[in-house]
Amino acid sequence: MPRRRSKPAATSTTRKTPANNRYRAEDILALFDNQQALSWRDLVGLAQADTPRSITQLRQMLKGLERNQQIQRDHQGNYYLAGSGSEVQGVLVRRGRELALDGHIIAAAGAANLRAGDRVAGVLNNGHMQVLKVVEHSPEPVIGVLNWQGRYAAVEGIGAFRGKIRLLEQPVDLDHGDTVAVKIMDRDRRGLLGVVVDVLPSQGVLDQAIQTAIAGGEIPHVWPEAVERAVTRLPKRVYVRHYPHRVDLTAMPLVTIDGESAKDFDDAVYAEKVGRQWRVVVAIADVAHYVKSGSSLDKEALLRGTSVYFPQRVIPMLPEAISNELCSLKPDTPRLAVVCDMRVNNKGLVAQHQFYEAVIHSRARLTYTQVQAFVDQQRDAGPLPIVEGYESPVLASLTALQQAYAKLREARQQRGALDFDTQEAHLQLDANGAVTAIEPVVRQQAHQMIEEMMIAANVCAAQFLEAHEQPSLYRVHEPPDADKLEELRQALAVVGVRLSPGVLEPRVLQQAMLRLPADNNPWIYAQLALRSLQQAVYTPQNQGHFGLALERYMHFTSPIRRYPDLLVHRAIKAVLAGQTAARRKPQKLPTVDQLHSLGDQCSQHERRAESAGWVVDGWLKCHYLQRELGNVLDGIVAGVTEFGLFVEIEGYFIQGLLHVSSLGSDYFNYHPRSLALVGERSGQHYRLGDQLRVRIVDIEPAQGRINLELPNDSGAKRRGRRSRTRSST
Repeated sequence: MPRRRSKPAATSTTRKTPANNRYRAEDILALFDNQQALSWRDLVGLAQADTPRSITQLRQMLKGLERNQQIQRDHQGNYYLAGSGSEVQGVLVRRGRELALDGHIIAAAGAANLRAGDRVAGVLNNGHMQVLKVVEHSPEPVIGVLNWQGRYAAVEGIGAFRGKIRLLEQPVDLDHGDTVAVKIMDRDRRGLLGVVVDVLPSQGVLDQAIQTAIAGGEIPHVWPEAVERAVTRLPKRVYVRHYPHRVDLTAMPLVTIDGESAKDFDDAVYAEKVGRQWRVVVAIADVAHYVKSGSSLDKEALLRGTSVYFPQRVIPMLPEAISNELCSLKPDTPRLAVVCDMRVNNKGLVAQHQFYEAVIHSRARLTYTQVQAFVDQQRDAGPLPIVEGYESPVLASLTALQQAYAKLREARQQRGALDFDTQEAHLQLDANGAVTAIEPVVRQQAHQMIEEMMIAANVCAAQFLEAHEQPSLYRVHEPPDADKLEELRQALAVVGVRLSPGVLEPRVLQQAMLRLPADNNPWIYAQLALRSLQQAVYTPQNQGHFGLALERYMHFTSPIRRYPDLLVHRAIKAVLAGQTAARRKPQKLPTVDQLHSLGDQCSQHERRAESAGWVVDGWLKCHYLQRELGNVLDGIVAGVTEFGLFVEIEGYFIQGLLHVSSLGSDYFNYHPRSLALVGERSGQHYRLGDQLRVRIVDIEPAQGRINLELPNDSGAKRRGRRSRTRSST
């Protein structure tokens, strides 16, 4: 819906013709701007049509202008200036979170209830594609959740389409909250109309949440027959003697360090002190050796783009025969790897590095908890599960890893990489998939050790390919959007932290976050800072990584679960093949133009996976919170908007909406500079970080929505800040 414009002043060029009280065509056309459509309501306000007669005259003028093809009207009834572009028909395709027709993005497609797969008629005006009408709705059903309201049911879409669909036929024997598939049949002025064509069966809340997220996000999860056949042709074991051209690292005490529930181990590490430096070896499973470019395995991996992680379930990018077996770096088992062999100096910089293909043996499958116990020197933690005969070398390697990490960490802080304290939660589930507890995630040094080693290897991958002029996909993270950055500046200024104007460097933002008072819930501002950042993307054009404060960065360390990493592996292996006397034929590599397309596709698939994860996470938390329905809980204002407050429910790591209409009879104005809602009569204010007591009024788990209200006694627990006068806000 276009933004409403303010009513023009008396000196506006818009006026009625004195002789017959009719609008002139040129005056109506002057109301339009080439870049924005106007609704009927907008035009009534702008033209000052404040009587029944003037409204009729305005409508007649608009019809005449439309007949003369001076203005056009889209399928939502919005008007805009007609351009020189001719009408085109085509099928809408998805580009990330947006839809496109004939290569041009459709503005506000979601608000228009458009979907990928819809055949539409549109026209290109001044570089903007406007949809005139939907010729044929997409045959693909919308996945959503059934909501009964009295005797009538509607479906709210989950995943790619998030709108509401009214049903032409009321379903029989379906319950509120069932996941259904709806075929779109038509639309009217109120939106889409459809019929239920299928019900998705589920076993418990976790299964329903996952099934809905998969179907709604259109996530591929069934292996094609060609992939199944390819899996049967894979070798069952790795024999060291078959790879004489590879470096033999089977005697090196490499170990994997992952979470307790991990099943695919694609990285192993080793370190040793060498003079005043540390040798750090990062060995990554050689997935590219088995997944050849253009093969059925490769095509399906690209289609999936990334593994999707849910509680107690994973939708893998590659079949388990590869991800959990052949390319999983299991203890005391020979595996093929691509190795980044680095020397880290006393300043925490990688002084030199080399890449090579190797055969390795992992000597222990360690968990973060076990390594943290070793770091903390917890004597009662018990011995580490290390392959017999390698205990001493592995422990020496862990000590060297800890030392190298300390230097890498210092270098990270020196360059000003972002490192915010955010609030993350871990869901404890029972055997049926129901949440039994929500606990905060504690970042341990063991996690950070592995993270720093992987970051260093990723940087080396970018440097290696650049040095050999071999293009591949960078992981690019651009600086914050200017508008969102200004919002962050204002939020920090309210609590006395100044963020200097102009171009922002990561170091400046990191230092600003460290100056936040401890009693101001720094995680709230860390959340705002993260929202101000742009999303990282994959592209063959290097534009640096803002968050990590790095000039170049690629993803190399997770080819089992990320397709861009697989592409980087192929590029590295192609360079290595060209350097050897054996002159092994490298796999066909994509061109730069193809890399642009691959980068867009991989970025979209990453967003799809993230969105699916958020759906399930929010669903489970809301389902767990239902036990508090009607109760009053403590909360913290984590977001302020014109329409209300987003309140973080303490202990549940989820936010609910306290709508502005629930704040009382006063009229509350939004003050963006102070991030506050302020009552016109009372001067009462609600600000970011305020502590409140709120009642849980309504919960919709499938949508992740929680509606709140203030208790009858208004029960606001303030942090001691008094409301300011309206003139000061």
